[in-house]
Parts: sequence; C-alpha cells; structure tokens
Amino acid sequence: MSSFVLRYFPVRARAETIKTLLSYANADWVQETPAWPQEKSDQPVGKLPVLIETLPDGSQFTLCESLAIELYLVKQFGLSASETPQMEARQMELRSQIKDIYELTVLYKFAPTDEVRKNVMEKFVGLAKSIIQYHETVLKENGSNGHYFGDKVTYVDLAVFASNCALKASMKDVMPEALEIFSKENAPEMTKVINNLKADPKMSAYIATLEN
Repeated sequence: MSSFVLRYFPVRARAETIKTLLSYANADWVQETPAWPQEKSDQPVGKLPVLIETLPDGSQFTLCESLAIELYLVKQFGLSASETPQMEARQMELRSQIKDIYELTVLYKFAPTDEVRKNVMEKFVGLAKSIIQYHETVLKENGSNGHYFGDKVTYVDLAVFASNCALKASMKDVMPEALEIFSKENAPEMTKVINNLKADPKMSAYIATLEN
C-alpha cells in the first residue's frame, strides 16, 4: 500500500479537498509544511500543494497542482463517477464550478481596495446563486438522496464538503455573506450532501481536525 506526504501551508484552502480524499480513503498520509519561501525552489514550479507518493516498491511519484492531485487520488481510491464519459465530464464540470466559487473568495480576501472588493462580491453573489441553482437541480435529479451520483459518496460530494469547510474557516470573519448564500435555506440539497458526510464514520478522522 502506498503512503503519502502532502506539502501545504497550515491553512484550510486549496488543499482541503485533497486532505478530505486522503482521510476518507483511510490512506497512510501526513501533512508537511515546508519553510516558506526558503524551500519554495524545492517544489515543482515553486508552489503548493505537492503530493509525494511512496509506492510499495519504494519508488516515489511527485505531483503538483491541486486538481491534478485530486483526480489522481479519486482514481486511486475508486471515488470517481466515471461509469460513462458523460458522467466523468459532469463530475469535472461540478467540481470546477465549486473551485470557481472558492477562487472568488480568495480574490475578495486579498483585494487591494474597497472598490475591487465590491466588484468581486457582486461577481461572487451572481455566480454563487447560479451554481447553487444548477447543483440543486442535479442533486434533485439524482433523487435528493444527498449524493451527486448514484447512492454513494463520490468525488464531488467530498469536494463540496471540503470547500464548505474551507469557506467557513477562511471567510467567516471576512466575507460572512458567502456563508449565508450557502445556507440550508438557500441550498437544501447541497446541505444534505454535507450532512451525509458529517454522519459518515469514514469522515471522523477529518472532522476531528476541524476542532484544531
């Protein structure tokens, strides 16, 4: 069985879905925080996250870019909705939309002026409402069972859960409006996905870290 080292900063941000995948799969993994910027040049293309897998034969595989890492782990752990090319494409569509939302919260947090922040908020609200409507429809079409595909946990379920955790951790004091938009009242079907995972024993190790 492989073991993994995830290199990332000690924050809940772009690596959160990776952490969730590793935890849910009960993988043998640890997080490592490189000294920054001293060890920046040691990373592929000089940024994080980086995943280092040690295979059973002792060889290592190093991968960077958060979505590439996620897709690799999803395949490794059998969490992909990939029964058909259409399902796989839909899966990436939904995941990419969640990522787009997160990237706008980063722009808001680090906006240089109030005017820029106002413009980012307008974009965020419009995009978030559209994405919620779309995701709510997808979830209803799947039977309103708290899963995006079939009746089991797959990649997008975990990505939505992780992104919700990252949003709460990084934006609750900076952009509280973001949390309100994704409330149970506004996104009941997405809330079911999150609650299903909160109750899943496979998530207990990850959920324990939220208290730290």
